[in-house]
Amino acid sequence: MLSVNKINLSKLGVDIYVPLFDGDLNSLKKLESNLGIQFIGKLKSNGFKGNYMEKTNLDILANKKNISLNFIGLGKKNDLDEEKIFKIFSFITYSRIKSKKKLKSSSIFYPESLDRDLFNLSIEGLYNGFYSFDKYKTKKDNTSAYKISVNANFVNEKYFKSAVTNAKSIYSGVNLTRELINEQPQILVPAALASHAKQIAKGKNIKCTVYGKKQILAKKMLGIWDVGKGSVNEPKFIHLVYKPRNNSKKTKKIALIGKGVTYDTGGLSLKPADYMLTMKMDMGGAGCVLGVFKALEKLQPKNIEVHGLIPAVENMPGPNAYKPDDIVRGLSGKTIEVINTDAEGRVVLSDAIEFANRLKVDEMVDLATLTGACLVALGNYTAGLFSNNLKLRDKLIKASKSVGEKMWELPLDEELRPDIDSQIADVKNSASTRYGGATTAAMFLEFFVDKNIPWSHIDIAGPAYIEKNRGWCAPGSTGFAVRSLIKYLNLS
Repeated sequence: MLSVNKINLSKLGVDIYVPLFDGDLNSLKKLESNLGIQFIGKLKSNGFKGNYMEKTNLDILANKKNISLNFIGLGKKNDLDEEKIFKIFSFITYSRIKSKKKLKSSSIFYPESLDRDLFNLSIEGLYNGFYSFDKYKTKKDNTSAYKISVNANFVNEKYFKSAVTNAKSIYSGVNLTRELINEQPQILVPAALASHAKQIAKGKNIKCTVYGKKQILAKKMLGIWDVGKGSVNEPKFIHLVYKPRNNSKKTKKIALIGKGVTYDTGGLSLKPADYMLTMKMDMGGAGCVLGVFKALEKLQPKNIEVHGLIPAVENMPGPNAYKPDDIVRGLSGKTIEVINTDAEGRVVLSDAIEFANRLKVDEMVDLATLTGACLVALGNYTAGLFSNNLKLRDKLIKASKSVGEKMWELPLDEELRPDIDSQIADVKNSASTRYGGATTAAMFLEFFVDKNIPWSHIDIAGPAYIEKNRGWCAPGSTGFAVRSLIKYLNLS
């Protein structure tokens, strides 16, 4: 458990982190005075300047105590942004998790000139770094109780407590998302995902309905059923609702839709073995939606009604699996020609989108680890954003930037639409060309959206999961987009 408290400068502990702007060494004179020892000269002689993510350590003896001073560069003040501050403070707590030292507490000495809005991101960063998925390791990471004492005189006690409480609430959701995506696929089957949703619905103002085989077939949600019927683990459709009491006329109804493919082998269009690795993360969109609802349970925002829709399936090559050349007619009544059973996410999402249409929501956002093409286009750090509405697009981009997550708008290009036209059905589930794959997948989804509803699709295939240690957060699920969506809901 991580706890963050505000303290006076005189009570700094023996393990001290000092984030520092480039060229701002003289600001450390107050800390020198408090510790009763000079160290600025040592930093200068070591050549430390404060470049972004530049690090140096000084072990000194002060007041008969061995003190470890850890300096981290913030870079030039005008260049410091939300993403950078978030990563720097994530590094602080993650370095403790990976450290062999059994530190129980640390102190952070903030620069006096740090922007107050960036302070909030720094606290979220501390919670972000304090995470590790070591459930199946015999040798555990260092996640025992850890207390951080913060010296930040530029924020008052009320502001500080609000920042900490908000960060804790948000990370109850982000870390749930990480746990779900990191879990092994034989455990996290569709029914298990539904159980987590029911658990969240025990919270205040949240309800959950789970549709099994009988209800899915009765509602003719055959996009979900046909994709999932090849697995022994039957599909589920999850409908979460957050509705605060005392709703006003200003209340906006929003649908968050998450792709919930708990494992993707590709089905009969079987993936190569190497491409199947990490496909436990193909329910990243669903994990994100559940994480948002976990945070909503704590945050309890007003004047907003949120519907979380999750089509949960396994895409397996069983004897009853759907096949290339099949025609799928889902909830919308529109028909889909199956070209490739590995383009399954968009098929199950088509039913969830039609479900949202019938709810008559004011806005809908779907999230999916949908295409490798988006990862090729934007890399591992940035999500692709598609939208039929400029205002919704702008809100999502503003929200993502404000929390230090990267989204980039990609086009819905009408010249590519013929690539998903079918000669025997209304639409094909895979384009006739490999070019523009992220766009044609998004346009497939758009085909099912009510044209009167503002809609955005976020392809999180790149940033949702990392396989290598980045030095400031644990490998595996990043919990990407949970914080962006929470901010978006506050903007709506």
